[in-house]
Amino acid sequence: MVKLLIVDDQKILLDALTNALGKEKDIEIVGSLTVADVADVACTRLRPDLVLMDICTEGKVSGIFATERIKHKYSYIKVMLMTGFPEMSFIQRAKDAGADSFIYKNSSMADFVKCIHATMAGHGTFPEVDTHHGFGDGECPLTPRELEILRLFCTNHSRKEMAEALNITTSTINYHINNMLAKTGYKNLMSLAMEATDKGYIKAGV
Repeated sequence: MVKLLIVDDQKILLDALTNALGKEKDIEIVGSLTVADVADVACTRLRPDLVLMDICTEGKVSGIFATERIKHKYSYIKVMLMTGFPEMSFIQRAKDAGADSFIYKNSSMADFVKCIHATMAGHGTFPEVDTHHGFGDGECPLTPRELEILRLFCTNHSRKEMAEALNITTSTINYHINNMLAKTGYKNLMSLAMEATDKGYIKAGV
């Protein structure tokens, strides 16, 4: 029997996962939370075998950081991260945090069950990373460095702050921005960032 704790701030999805997974004969739902902030505390009280954790919750702590705290305190508890945003950096960040598996929310319930069983069996499951993201008129791919700059822009970093964060010069920042605009056909970075956010490639503040 797998004792499962579910963390998701979307109440409808939280209830749906709780009801559907709770019907599996070898899964017991021991608790559900709408914020990741207290997930590690809940693990102390509820003693789950696996935590199904949303990356982006409304609390002050993201699912990725909550995973780090859980794995630091309870390395034997499995953590399966989930998200509805195809932001390519999430998968590597999930691995760095110690997550055991990763699944997208648009997966079928059968895929959720399969991933849970594989995770408990010690077989980490992570989707393939698509590093080519198209934007604008030409649907030209943006590079990982260009996406980094977009993420920083979406969190209100100035060009000087971007340069300091990435340890490059402001001239290099300007080069990458001009290159992005030339490839995509946008006249300004704000419009490009809005499309990147709409498509789910950028999730500011996480």
